[in-house]
Formats: sequence, C-alpha cells, structure tokens
Amino acid sequence: MKTLSFTQLSFAVSLALALALALAPGARAAGTSPPPPRPPQQSEIVPAAHGPADSSAVPGRAQAEKAYAKGWEISEEAKKDLAGGKSDSAKKKFGKALKKFSEATDIDPAYFEAWNMVGFCSRKSGDLKRAFAAYEKCLVIQPEYEPAHEYLGEAYLMSGDRAKAKEQLAWLVGHKSKEAGELATKIEAFEKGGGQADSTSKGGGW
Repeated sequence: MKTLSFTQLSFAVSLALALALALAPGARAAGTSPPPPRPPQQSEIVPAAHGPADSSAVPGRAQAEKAYAKGWEISEEAKKDLAGGKSDSAKKKFGKALKKFSEATDIDPAYFEAWNMVGFCSRKSGDLKRAFAAYEKCLVIQPEYEPAHEYLGEAYLMSGDRAKAKEQLAWLVGHKSKEAGELATKIEAFEKGGGQADSTSKGGGW
C-alpha cells in the first residue's frame, strides 16, 4: 500500500472539505450572492399616501397625492430656509405649502397625512387655532398616527401648555414611538427656556 506524503494528505483533506461545503444544503455558488439592499436616503423618504392599494377607489386620489407631494417639497425648502435664518422666506414657503396640503384635503377629506401637514404649516405660519383644528381632524381619522401626536405636542408647547404636551409625550412613549425622543427634547428645551419655545431647536423652530 502506497503511503501518502504529508503534503498530499493535506491537499486531499482540503479538497474533501471544499467538496462537502459545495454540496451542503443551501450552499450558493461563489459570486452569485446579491448585494445588500441600499438603505433609502433621508431625502428619498416621503410619508406614504394613505388608504387602499387601489388609488382609483377614491375619486381624485391621484390629484390629491400630487398636491400633497408638491406641498411636501415646498415645506422641505421652507424648513431649510428657517434653519438657515431666512425666516421671511420660510414663512412665505410654508404659506405656499399650506395651500397645497389644503388642496389635498379638499379633494380627499379623509387624507389624514395631509391634515397633519396642514397643522404643521399652520403652526409654522403662527396660526395655532387652525393647527389644532387640523391635528384634531387628522387624529379623528387615524388616532394612531404618531407624527400628528408629536406635532400636536409641539403646538401645545407653542401655546404654553406644557401639561398637554406631556400628555402627548406619554402617548408616544406608551406606543414605543420613535417620535417620543423628538418631543421629549422639545419639552426639555421649553422647560430650560423658562416656558418659551426654543426657535433654535432641531428642525428649525416650532
């Protein structure tokens, strides 16, 4: 019987291991694994439209979503202006965005995301009465909509009602919402400011 050298034996063992791995269940040929999915960039994330998968089920849905998308685009520009200290320009853009979001709710009164943004833009424009009414509309339609609870908390702070803002924070914490941290930061800034809204806080103001 022929005796294998150490080198030959090592090669045989390596070959056997490679063959076993190649034949293992679920094995994938080298080079065929798909690359991991690219996470979406923040600028690509826009709140999804609500309602049934078939947009045609709601008359004018496409038109409402188009108005919403335009309003979102303008509001993002306004937030950048506000963060950059261009308050006058920001206020004008929030006004334009408000018209677009209002147009979306006129077309589809059940469009709760649009109602939320009507509230947001109204608040940024200094119209708290309209902001509160819009957030209420949104939450009547969709009580679990977390962004509206966070924005409502900010509106309460803007009105000086810290207790009501903390009620919204408690709701967010109870629902383990990622929005809770944002509102908690705003409440902390409010308290440190002696009951004044901090216009330099994250997001370019209240």
